[in-house]
Amino acid sequence: MTDLTTNKALIPKILKIGLPIAIQNFVGTALNLIDNMMIGSRGEAALAAVSISNRIFFILIIILFGAYSGLGIYTSQYWGKKDLVSIRKIMGMAFMLGLTLSVMFTIGTLSFPSQIISIFIRDAVVIEKGASYLSIAAFTYIPVAITYVYAYASRSVHKTKSPMVASIIALSINTFLNYLLINGNWGAPELGVKGAAIATLTARIVELVLLLTIIYKSKDHPLAGHINEFFSFSREMFKKVTKTAIPVIINESAWVIGISVYFIAYGFLGTASIAAAQVSLTISNLIWAFLIGMGNATAVIIGNEIGAGKTASAYDIARRLIKMEFIAALFLAVIYLAIGYAISGFFGLTESSRDIAMKCIYINTVFIPIRMLGFVYIIGVLRSGGDTKFCMYLDLSMVWFLGIPVAFIAVLVLKLPIYWAMCLVYSEEIIKVAIAASRFRSKKWINVLIDN
Repeated sequence: MTDLTTNKALIPKILKIGLPIAIQNFVGTALNLIDNMMIGSRGEAALAAVSISNRIFFILIIILFGAYSGLGIYTSQYWGKKDLVSIRKIMGMAFMLGLTLSVMFTIGTLSFPSQIISIFIRDAVVIEKGASYLSIAAFTYIPVAITYVYAYASRSVHKTKSPMVASIIALSINTFLNYLLINGNWGAPELGVKGAAIATLTARIVELVLLLTIIYKSKDHPLAGHINEFFSFSREMFKKVTKTAIPVIINESAWVIGISVYFIAYGFLGTASIAAAQVSLTISNLIWAFLIGMGNATAVIIGNEIGAGKTASAYDIARRLIKMEFIAALFLAVIYLAIGYAISGFFGLTESSRDIAMKCIYINTVFIPIRMLGFVYIIGVLRSGGDTKFCMYLDLSMVWFLGIPVAFIAVLVLKLPIYWAMCLVYSEEIIKVAIAASRFRSKKWINVLIDN
């Protein structure tokens, strides 16, 4: 394994793993931003409808992230000792969990689309458009669950280019189909939000087919296993792995539901506020694409070091990466502010709504570096050492006992506009970072989970 004791060796390593993830996320976010501009041309109701509908997809994705990253702790450590047999067994567990969750979400969303949208907003037009979108978009959940098993495992084994290529091609197709189908360009039918949903479904199927083709056509790809290899894990191994993974699944599930409850609170402020917040968050995702790439690369590198038995090295590398990524976050926050100012007027918002969006962008700019520290401490470092229960308790206490009460008090009691409500809610990140930093310094998070 490469010696990572110097920054000269560490930086190329994090770029090799993190840059393809960042590019994949950035392209996806950039195309999603363009999609939102197209949908925004149909009015604020259409933009709000698709935004709320995608909260359901976001909830599923974060729960899958919890499942796959929880299992990925083992994948990274097994890759540290080049144990392909065990890695494929971990993938089998991921398939089992992912398909179960995605089938449940698909059935639930198809059965109650209007009721789901009405949880977040009471505008009848938004509910109708959102239900129309969900009735098609729900069919993307299963292919996405399968795709993400390979995508997350690819990060652990340093094969991040394949998911990047498949994602870029698929998302480009998504944007092209959106251009055709939302407003009926080039003689295509004008389908509005239904056109956006059809484009998304087509793109997700293409992404899965492309990724499987790349992996199974590649010579000696570590993830190109057969069904019997994926599902040959023992009951004892399943219990051992899920003991570490379940706190991550609970953590991400409860966290994403909590974040969605924030939007229930924000929904009391009306369609214009939801649309404006969506614009600010969509633009911020351009920056988070790179921050998430670095955070995921950190998790892989630390996990590999711990799996190889280099616990002292893992701590030193984590310390240096945290500093690097905080500096990067400061720089990217300034870029976010500039981009937000430049393009916030292209989403079909009214002048007053654009003003709200810009104020949300100012708040996001201040908190990006702080939120990045929380992300890298919890996702990139503590979890990679198997400290999943501590991370669960910390994350959930901040969201459910602080963030959610503050969101409703800000909106319903203090009657604050959405940007000040977001500011108060984000304040929980400061407390979370302070506690996570103390845990990091204690070194109690470092655990070798695999048998050496």
